[in-house]
Amino acid sequence: MSEPAPGPRAIDPGDHSSGDLYRLLISMIVPRPIAWVGSRGADGVDNLAPFSFFMGVGSKPPMIALSVARGSGGALKDTARNLLGGGEFTLSLPMVSEAALVAGSAAPLPAGVSEFSALGIDQVEGLRVGACRPAAAALSLECVVRHALDLDSTHLFVAEVLMFHVAPGLLEDDPRPRVRDGATDPLARLGGADYAALGRRFSQPTPSAAAVLAAFAAAQGEP
Repeated sequence: MSEPAPGPRAIDPGDHSSGDLYRLLISMIVPRPIAWVGSRGADGVDNLAPFSFFMGVGSKPPMIALSVARGSGGALKDTARNLLGGGEFTLSLPMVSEAALVAGSAAPLPAGVSEFSALGIDQVEGLRVGACRPAAAALSLECVVRHALDLDSTHLFVAEVLMFHVAPGLLEDDPRPRVRDGATDPLARLGGADYAALGRRFSQPTPSAAAVLAAFAAAQGEP
């Protein structure tokens, strides 16, 4: 008789370092959208950096959430410092063609050096916020921090979207704004140094409650 297949391995966070747990999280939660965040320091230097612990959280008003981990030795990263200071930033959704620039903007450049300048990324000023975004970005948001939570190893920011920017040709021909399906090639983050593009697309409509209950009854052999 064959041995039963082993069940899932249980991993207790208390048995591992924060570094180990970070590696586990980013290898499990995949793919992740990338927030390419533009912010401005008190010294006037424009910063650009990518973060993949990011999500939308509401639409009235439109809100997003962004996590910015502390750097080496627990120091604040430029983005966290800028958001805690001024609270305004831009958030662009990078495309696969911009992968090298996104990775480059994650490099720990010296203080006072702008990623826009160092990487040769043309920038454009926000309409509602005091921060820049990449001029070529297909999709961008202008945001202001409404809530900031210090979670020790990271800061969680919840921000309101004050303005959307969508490149020409990406919106559906409809009075209600919506990006056309398949019109973009968004870059996604995996574990380690890995990135991904979207794979096969498919639709799966949500069934009605009646259909779900009928299927369950049929599976149970009920008339």
